[in-house]
Amino acid sequence: MTDLTGKTALITGAARGIGRATALSLAAAGANIIATDLGTPLAGLEYQTADASALAETVARIVAAGGRAIAADTDVRDVASLRRAVATGVDTFGGLHLAVANAGIAGWPKSTWEASEAEWDRMIGVTLTGTWNTCRAVIPAILESGKGGSIVMVSSTAAFRPVATTGHYSAAKIALVGLMKSLALELAPNSIRVNTIHPGGTATVMTENDAAEHWQATTPGVSETLELPLPIHRMEPVDTANAIRFLVSEEARYVTGTSLVVDGGALLR
Repeated sequence: MTDLTGKTALITGAARGIGRATALSLAAAGANIIATDLGTPLAGLEYQTADASALAETVARIVAAGGRAIAADTDVRDVASLRRAVATGVDTFGGLHLAVANAGIAGWPKSTWEASEAEWDRMIGVTLTGTWNTCRAVIPAILESGKGGSIVMVSSTAAFRPVATTGHYSAAKIALVGLMKSLALELAPNSIRVNTIHPGGTATVMTENDAAEHWQATTPGVSETLELPLPIHRMEPVDTANAIRFLVSEEARYVTGTSLVVDGGALLR
């Protein structure tokens, strides 16, 4: 079994979905967890974004299972809040070694070119700039540990096969690959590995809500694009979480600068 004993991991977007599943998975392998998320949902995206109670539940589940975890109210668009979370985690657990930049949002404008400036800015701000901010906050602490480490950015299959009307989402997710590759080169001399993971359709609040279901049902080509060759409708968050656990572990000690796809075969279509 993967052993992360003595490691501390910061995970953004840890209140629900893939972020929570990742926090639980890494904690089960022995890691201390700094679980971060919004304290209050984003206006207009209440059905997607979580709150303090959901984040507290993630931490409570880890502690109930015998693990160690703290919660931190952060907005990934605000690097200062992330740096505070890192500082608190380092003070609590004695260092930082792993990070999972998972926080993100979805959006379904009428078309990519008709998306509002607010929709575009929010998508890029949370998904791309938020990941950059996470890296800016965690890298100094990982370097300070002097033991190397691992960063995983949660991208999407949309980075490789865009879906109609979500150009802002695809643009943010493919940009993460460029960011990842640059950081993988820069941090390799310090034994810090950086990778992206690309989930396909996953059963989370982000995908299972009225707005998402309407988009999938009414936008030409979307349902066919999201269809999986494996006999499942959607994956579960734990499927991506377990792949992330591999990437941050010593079992993947020479895996860096790569994009790992976990999609039930979606990109085969």
